Formats: sequence, structure tokens, C-alpha cells
Amino acid sequence: MTNVQALIDAISNGALYGLAALGIGLVFGVMRLANFAHGELITIAAYSLVLTWHLGPWVALPLALLASVVLALLLEFAVFRRMRRANPATLLIASFGLSFLLQRVYEIAFGNNVRTAPVAPALARSVEIAGMRVQMLSLVTILAAAILLLALHQFLNRSSLGLQVQAASADFATARLLGVRANKVIALTFGISGALAAVVAFVLTVQTGAVAPTFGVNVTVLALIGAVIGGIDKLGTALVGGFLVGFASSALTTYLPSEAVNFRNAFVFAVVMVILILKPSGLLVRGPVLERA
Repeated sequence: MTNVQALIDAISNGALYGLAALGIGLVFGVMRLANFAHGELITIAAYSLVLTWHLGPWVALPLALLASVVLALLLEFAVFRRMRRANPATLLIASFGLSFLLQRVYEIAFGNNVRTAPVAPALARSVEIAGMRVQMLSLVTILAAAILLLALHQFLNRSSLGLQVQAASADFATARLLGVRANKVIALTFGISGALAAVVAFVLTVQTGAVAPTFGVNVTVLALIGAVIGGIDKLGTALVGGFLVGFASSALTTYLPSEAVNFRNAFVFAVVMVILILKPSGLLVRGPVLERA
């Protein structure tokens, strides 16, 4: 593998983790909730893709998106809406409990065995660009992430609802006093996080072709770590932090000796610990993280 190919793969992986971190950061912005159950949104979308891909992509992709968004809205309505005034630590514990509960639900519904299906196998092939063999999925992931980020940026900065989300993220209490409808804005952010989770699920499912009840846990943990080291209080810094973790994980996979590749996450965690000791509020954030009023 050439350095350019390794770089493209690392950028693709960084984009994937950046999208996951952005979904987590959106919800944290308005609720101060570090949502561990985000991984189960990824998992339900992956199950939907694997179980319905034989119906064709025009059926499977919308169903996966719908499953993830509906589950995100259901969690918001049934659980987090009733805990809105709870402190961040309580919300964190609740989301962790939900994550564990949903994993058991997936075990009951789909079994402990891994479910497999060749999802979008054409994307797993390589194409030749300027004499290099590059995996099609890496290019599609980078392109899709760029389009989604541009669309989300336009939505947040050019639409009334997007501006309300930004206002709620900056100062939720003041935004409510100015007329921002809390239920609408929070439900919207959960819905967007569910949509982003579905995109992450698609890429991971194409890569592995398999899904299990804990499918989304690893990517969620790493994305959450990325969001924290970047600065989870702001969408831009959370996104960059997620990208850096994904990029580093891919680069370590490429350049570490074969006997040390399985310990790549340990190297990532070690770097994260150093960063948080030196800058507890995040690598890209100036000053302390704001607390919710």
C-alpha cells in the first residue's frame, strides 16, 4: 500500500468517525447528553440493511434511515424528554443503561449470531486512479461526508429551524425565553443524529457485511472520545475531534507492526489521556466547557 492510498483510507475513516461524532455532538449541544445509545441507532440501521438488502437498495436504504430516525425519536420521546431537567451525569448513566437494554433487545429479536449479507458489494472493489488502486468505498465515504456536512452547514446557518438549533446549543435557557420550542428543536436534533447514524451504519456494513447486537459500540466509543478531545460543546470541534481519532486509528493500522495492530486503540487512548490531562475542555476549545443553565 502506497502512502497516498493509506492517506485516502485514513481520510475516509476520519470522515466516518467525524460523522458519528457530529451526531453525538448535536444532541450534546442542546441537552448536555453524551448519548451512548447512539451506537444502537447505528446497529438498528445495520440490521435493517442486512435484512432488507435483497429487496434492492431503493428499498433497503430508506428503511435503514427510517429505522434509525424513528428509534432516535422514540428514545427522545419515551426517555430523555422526561429527564430533561436531570443533570448531565444522570443523563449519561441513563443513556448507558439504554444502550445495554437495546443490545439485549437486539439479541432477543435477531439472536446472538452474526447476521450477514453482501451490502453494496460493488463499493468493496478497487478502482485505478493515476496508477493507484483505491477502494471505491473510501472515495464514496469521503464524498458522502462532504455532501452531508455541506448540507448540514447550510441547514444550520440558512434556515429558521437550523438557527434555533444553534441558539439552543449556545444557551438553551435563553433560547427558550426567546421563543424557541424546546420539544421541536430537541426532537429535530435527535432525528438528525439518527440520520447520521444510518450513514455510518451503511459504510460499516459495506465494510464488514455483518452485524451483531454490539455492532455500533466500538465506533460510538471512539467517536465520543474524538468529540471530547476536540471539544464536544461545539459542533465544529466535535467533528474535527472525531475525524482526528478516525484518521489516527486508520494510520496506526497501516503503519504499526503486524504484531501491534490489535493494540492500535490502546495507542489512541493513551494519546487521548495525555490531551485531556493537558486540556480538559478539549484540544480545540478555548476556555472551559459551558454548563447548562
